[in-house]
Amino acid sequence: MEDTPLHRLLSACSPVLDAAGLLSGDQIEPRYCQDWIGGHGTPLAVVRPRSPEEVARVMAILHALHQPVVVQGGMTGLVGACVPQPGEVVLSMERLRAIEEFDTGAGTVKVQSGVALQTLQEHVEAQGWFFPVDIGSRGSCQIGGIIATNAGGNRVLRYGMTRQSVLGLEVVLPDGSVVSRLGKALKDNAGYDLKHTFIGSEGTLGIITRAQLALQPLPTTQHTALVSV
Repeated sequence: MEDTPLHRLLSACSPVLDAAGLLSGDQIEPRYCQDWIGGHGTPLAVVRPRSPEEVARVMAILHALHQPVVVQGGMTGLVGACVPQPGEVVLSMERLRAIEEFDTGAGTVKVQSGVALQTLQEHVEAQGWFFPVDIGSRGSCQIGGIIATNAGGNRVLRYGMTRQSVLGLEVVLPDGSVVSRLGKALKDNAGYDLKHTFIGSEGTLGIITRAQLALQPLPTTQHTALVSV
């Protein structure tokens, strides 16, 4: 019987993932192999969980197999961080696209990490709210990646870094265990604020699967100034 890292991976993950959730060989499209700066690598396989719970189950399997993993979101980075190295498995977050809860009274929204920034912006603006983080790749970049890089963006001077808009996170650790604190309260002094450990950590400590985000009232007017120096 064949006994290779790929065979062991496919055997272990197949009971957890559907047919579209586990890709290998010719099934792996070029978009999983390179980012915007043109860095290129060929992964051992691509796993595409459908839910945060599947992310945890898959990571537990990969951890038991001692399998290196690279996490991919919108692939809009310019530093090569998401390009797979030889022997790595790509864990793509692209199927975690649910906006799970929108509290229009409190001005908060709970989303899965694969939601595109522009999708979130349009969803909340339709009901009079505003997510202040904005970057040029808004149509492709994902909320999980924005949080993992603590993105600044076009409105950072007024609204601050992404960190200022994150109320809570759910994170899957490398061994598949889950750290979850998704409360909405601004006033929360109950011990360590663990979300700040993962915001800006670039995916080195865990995989962000859900986020509770703070919104702002949608501005009613805009003024543009051109300053020439």
